[in-house]
Amino acid sequence: MVSWTRLARRTALVAALSFASGGALAVDLPPAPALPAASAGEDFSGWYLRGDVGAGLEAAPDLAASGWTAVQNGLVPPFAVSSFRNTTLSPSPSIDAGVGYALNAWLRTDATLEYRFGGRLQSLYAIADSARGPLLVSDGLSTGVSSIVALLNGYVDVGNFWGATPFVGAGVGVADNAASGVLDRGLALTAAGPAVPVGGFFSNAAKANFAWALMAGLDVDIAPNLKLELGYRYLNLGSIGVGGAHCFASPPACAAGGGGAVAARSRGALASNELRIGLVLLVGEPSSGPAPIVARY
Repeated sequence: MVSWTRLARRTALVAALSFASGGALAVDLPPAPALPAASAGEDFSGWYLRGDVGAGLEAAPDLAASGWTAVQNGLVPPFAVSSFRNTTLSPSPSIDAGVGYALNAWLRTDATLEYRFGGRLQSLYAIADSARGPLLVSDGLSTGVSSIVALLNGYVDVGNFWGATPFVGAGVGVADNAASGVLDRGLALTAAGPAVPVGGFFSNAAKANFAWALMAGLDVDIAPNLKLELGYRYLNLGSIGVGGAHCFASPPACAAGGGGAVAARSRGALASNELRIGLVLLVGEPSSGPAPIVARY
C-alpha cells in the first residue's frame, strides 16, 4: 500500500519531468518566419484613373469659301477669284478625364473624354469678279472654335528609372468641332456706285471628324499609387465649317439687296501642338482582410 507521502513525491516528480520536457520542446521550436513586406504598388489591380489639363498652340487652318449670299442683287459666280489671308487661331486650353488598364509592365491603354475651350479664328477675305465688271468684296470673318474629343489611346512604357517612366503613345477617336458666334463684315466696291456694306452672321454649327494623336512624356512616382504625368501631344482634329448665313438686318445692306456673307470651311485640318500635365491614380485590389488564426492543441 502506497503511503500519502510516497504518492505525493511521485506526483511531484512526474509534474517536474513534464514541465522540463515541455520547456525543451518550446526551446527547440524554430522562430516563426517573418512575412515579406509588400512593396509600393504591389496591390495594383491594373486599372487606373487619369485627368489632364493642357495648352495647345494651334496652326491656323487653310480656309475655303463654301457658299455665297447676295452681293449687289446677284450671286458671285464660281469663277470669281476669292482668297482668305492673314488667318489666325488663338491657343485653346483643354481638360480631360479617362480610365485605363495596364496590360503588363510596359503596355497600357486608356479611353479619354476631352473638352477644348474655344479659340478665336479670324481671317480677311476678298473676292474679285472681273466677269461682271470691276467688283471687289473685302471683309473679315470671325468665329469661336471649340471641340469635344473622345480618344482611345495606347502607350509603351520604356522602363522605370529612379521613379520616372518615359513613354510614347498614339490615339484615335472622334472630334466634334463647333463654330459659334460667326460674324462676317466688310464692303463691296463696284464701278457703278459707292461702297456697299456687306456681311452677316451664321448659325452655330458642329461637325464630327476622325481625330488622331501622337504622344510622348514622362510619368513620375509621387506616391505609392499616384503618378504625375508630363507630356507633349500632337492632336489632329479634322475640319470645321460654319452654319447657314443670315444677312444683317440693317439698310442698305439687306433692304437694297446689297448685303452678303461668305460661308467658310477649312481645307486643312485643325492641328494642335500641346504641353500637358496630369495625374494617374492606380486602383488597388480590394482587400479581403487577414486570414484567421488557427491554433492547434
